[in-house]
Amino acid sequence: MWKFVTPQLPVRDPEASQRWYRDVLGLKPGFVRPGFAAVRDEAVELFFSRADGPAQPTLCAVRVDDADGLYAIYRERGVEIAEPIADRVWGVREFTLRDPDGHRFRLGHSTRQR
Repeated sequence: MWKFVTPQLPVRDPEASQRWYRDVLGLKPGFVRPGFAAVRDEAVELFFSRADGPAQPTLCAVRVDDADGLYAIYRERGVEIAEPIADRVWGVREFTLRDPDGHRFRLGHSTRQR
């Protein structure tokens, strides 16, 4: 059974990416190695590896407790919003942000009754 997924994103500058995810998105810094860095939170970990050339952006979906709260915080911090917050037909209230390397994250919470 799968327990945890750690995407590895190709980026221009792993340490700059780590700082952006820390300072702007609020994730905690992880390790730094030459050409490699990481950030983490309770149930999230992202690896950044230096890309030698143009890299295809990645799209990740992340479940959060309060998409509206994060949306407000990230808009205030100037995060690029690729898709505004909305209720989706698949039962999630979500928005999509884009990081400085073009990677996108759909952040949302369930709108279904439990």
